[in-house]
Amino acid sequence: MARLIEITIQGSTAVLSMNSAENRHNPEFLAEFNQHLDTIEADQKIKSIVLTSASDKNWSLGIDLEWMSQPTNTPEIIADFMHGVTGLLKRIVTFPMPVIAALNGHAYGNGAVLACACDFRFMKSDKGFFCFPEVDVLVPFFPSMFPLINKAVPQALFNRLAMSGQRVDAQVLLAHKVIEDVFANNDELQAGVLEFAQAFNKNRWIYGQNKTQMNKHILLAIKDEDSNFIDNMSKMLWKNLQKK
Repeated sequence: MARLIEITIQGSTAVLSMNSAENRHNPEFLAEFNQHLDTIEADQKIKSIVLTSASDKNWSLGIDLEWMSQPTNTPEIIADFMHGVTGLLKRIVTFPMPVIAALNGHAYGNGAVLACACDFRFMKSDKGFFCFPEVDVLVPFFPSMFPLINKAVPQALFNRLAMSGQRVDAQVLLAHKVIEDVFANNDELQAGVLEFAQAFNKNRWIYGQNKTQMNKHILLAIKDEDSNFIDNMSKMLWKNLQKK
């Protein structure tokens, strides 16, 4: 059975390629992602990570609502998963090397949040939208997601996207400096991002320290606010899913 996320090593860069049609986030996705991060941390030759998608349409469409709505799930199972989501995001914003998103397709919902957690973002112009549809799918942001998103997306733009569910393209994101650059197609995107990633050869300790300090407000929100919110929100979310 194909893995949800494939890893290849290209020089000093680990390329993580999300490997399904929509790259939805569920417990299996989180487990594989964390396993790959363990592998990368254990290999001192790796200096950077590129996160991309094998799909020619989607980078990641976020939370797997089909999994979440399974009748065997309980509020506790949903809460455990949501805590796992924040755990992965925390790991990325403190990971001791650059994590670079090559957005070669749509990034929606928690997929867009995952992109914001990365240190750098690049996109292609021929296909792909960026969107926060939470207001339409009735899945609220966690408290820590607001500062996490704001490290990548200016507040005024985020307010518009979060309150409207509007989707925007690469040129809008480039104009607001959400992404570093735009490439014409996927081949150019992958080559350009890999070249950018392989320019990094930084000490892991200092890189991790800088990221931890820079993102301290995110870490504090995870520590102080997310837990109770997730436990309460999971109960409400479970009730809403049971009505469908």
